[in-house]
Amino acid sequence: MKKLTTFIGRCIILASFIITTSYANNQISDAQIYQLMDKSGATKSIEGLPEQMQAMGQQMALTAKNPSEHKKFMEVFVSSLNTDKLLQQMSEHIRKNVSSEELQLILTWLDSDLASRVVSAELQSAEPKFQQNLMHYVAELQTTPPSAERTKVIINYVESSEVVEQGINMVTALLGNMFEAIKITQPENVQLAKQLDGQLEQMAVNMKPAMEQQMILTSYFIYRDISNEDLNQYSSFYKKETGQKYLSLMVGAIGEGLNEWGASLIHQIAKEQS
Repeated sequence: MKKLTTFIGRCIILASFIITTSYANNQISDAQIYQLMDKSGATKSIEGLPEQMQAMGQQMALTAKNPSEHKKFMEVFVSSLNTDKLLQQMSEHIRKNVSSEELQLILTWLDSDLASRVVSAELQSAEPKFQQNLMHYVAELQTTPPSAERTKVIINYVESSEVVEQGINMVTALLGNMFEAIKITQPENVQLAKQLDGQLEQMAVNMKPAMEQQMILTSYFIYRDISNEDLNQYSSFYKKETGQKYLSLMVGAIGEGLNEWGASLIHQIAKEQS
């Protein structure tokens, strides 16, 4: 039980880091879906996850009480992440949840100069040293804080994009699937099931302040070269119908891929610890 609790704690840290309508339409081509995933930065972000997880694992190793156990955990964690399968699941979700007309509007937006620059800036989060660079930048902010206007613009973006709410939904869904997988491996353990259900409910409540703070600080760093005017324009996109569709579509696609991976990971870990 102690090992299981430790494992859950690690999963929460890494899941929080990964870091955010349904009708079929057979007229959408594979090329359009690949365009969406490439231009949105999703393909590069997913393909970079294993290297990011390795970098995050190295940071966590600095405080690990049992280095050998942590190393074994990270090996299983990273090896279980099949990026090709995850991208395939994302493409299937997109195909089922967007019309050809909606997809074309999204692609048109992504072809704009502003969207291209913003996506390029956002892809910094896919780099292995992202967390290290972010921490250095946040330390600099403490000595040279941003202007009141910049703070207002950043907070407006975080609220408009609903990145905090979407991130919480994604993490809790991922952990929920993991917890369900754990309960399946120990169906007779009623106490464990109650404990996991209680933890999940409490996490959703406690997670928001920390995630909101993290998203604001991260946005300062990622969009540091995007002007206030451009960032406000980017924020307004998420208030439009196309922006709302784009956000829900991509978050849903990523969430679906991560959920299945999380459940598979738990089964693999449980099998090794049994």
